[in-house]
Amino acid sequence: MLSRFCRCAIFLMLSISLMACQVSPDAIQLNNKNQQLTQQLSASQAEVARLTQRARMLQGDVTELGRVVNVLGTEKTSRVEESSVLRGQVRQFVLQQIDLLKDFLVDGNLLDYVGGELVSRAQQEPAPLTLVDFAHPMPSAGTLTGVGAYFSAPTELQVKVLRPVNDRYVLIWQSQPLSVEAAGQARLSFPVSVGVEQGDVMAYQFAQITAVSFDSGTGRTLYSTQKLGLGDQVRESNLSGGRDRRAYSIGVYGLLN
Repeated sequence: MLSRFCRCAIFLMLSISLMACQVSPDAIQLNNKNQQLTQQLSASQAEVARLTQRARMLQGDVTELGRVVNVLGTEKTSRVEESSVLRGQVRQFVLQQIDLLKDFLVDGNLLDYVGGELVSRAQQEPAPLTLVDFAHPMPSAGTLTGVGAYFSAPTELQVKVLRPVNDRYVLIWQSQPLSVEAAGQARLSFPVSVGVEQGDVMAYQFAQITAVSFDSGTGRTLYSTQKLGLGDQVRESNLSGGRDRRAYSIGVYGLLN
């Protein structure tokens, strides 16, 4: 019995030894893998720490750049405000000089005039008309500063510039309504001067009555009862008065080349 027991014990120990020998390589491999993962984790943690530190440094740089941008923005705003004030002062000075120059030219009768002679004429058209003066196109390019006329009564009018395009005339500019306070010869300045080209034709649109007299047979002013607006196109054949050959006492002043 004892001998059999010893043999069983010896067999059992040998089996355990054999099992230990079989498991040991796998355990070693797992241990090695675990060590590799531990090293990789340590390296990753070190990289995360480095990147975190780098992010803090970059955040500091961003904060500093934001501060610099705010300072530059404040300085730029200050310079823009100073520049705007200076430009406004220069513009005001230039406009004052222009007004003085215009007054000097008007008072000295030094401006160019394009239009009919400013005299009292025999005939009167009471209806409000739009007059288009084909007898006096612009002889050259220049700048118009106002209108003059021999008015028969107080009225209101607009001055318009028509530019020839092929067989038509296109309305490219019109003044603000100008008020005439009394009858007689008068000059009215435009709030803003207008540039014209050679060949442009002037039109005069009356709102109430056509308070400018005319003679027949000596001019080439056509007329219409229709009002003209910016961009409108006009043909001579669509206007009235071709046979009358009217000459009106109205024209424009300016500086022509």
